[in-house]
Amino acid sequence: MRVFRAAAVLALAVAAAAPASFAAPAADPAVAKLSALHGKAFDVAFLQMVIPVNDEAAEMASTATLYADHPDLLHWNQDYIEREHRQVQAMLAWLAEMGAQPAERYEGVATPSVKQLRTLRGAALERTYVSLMTQHLDRTAALAALAAKQADRSELRTFAASEAAADGHDATMLQGWVKTWYH
Repeated sequence: MRVFRAAAVLALAVAAAAPASFAAPAADPAVAKLSALHGKAFDVAFLQMVIPVNDEAAEMASTATLYADHPDLLHWNQDYIEREHRQVQAMLAWLAEMGAQPAERYEGVATPSVKQLRTLRGAALERTYVSLMTQHLDRTAALAALAAKQADRSELRTFAASEAAADGHDATMLQGWVKTWYH
């Protein structure tokens, strides 16, 4: 239990200290909507916003796994897809516990971003994918950082702090790979 609490405190500290680049723009309507909510309403709205975003990100990663060239990216995609699926399952369980359902799901859906990636190969795919994925990671990091502070459920605050830290790290790593590979 002490280890869990220490990990939770560390994750919250990391989320609170996240660089400003992970903060969503003030004009982001999702952040504005969430900021106005409290308690269970906040928790439900956060989960309903993040689930379809994570679904889409997993679909983009699956597509990139089919057509990317670099082994590091392929391995990261596989790990990322597994992580996103675990997170979505946890979020769905929390919604069910609160008597709510996801607003929408993009699992298996060819969104415009997924369709765009399906037309690309090699370097063009990797550059576009990293750009799209970094936007996703930055947005979910900003939403998660807000949830780490404002969520009603302690386990959701801990989850959100961990997601904010992981997404921020992954965005930086992906951008570094593209810079190394193509510049």
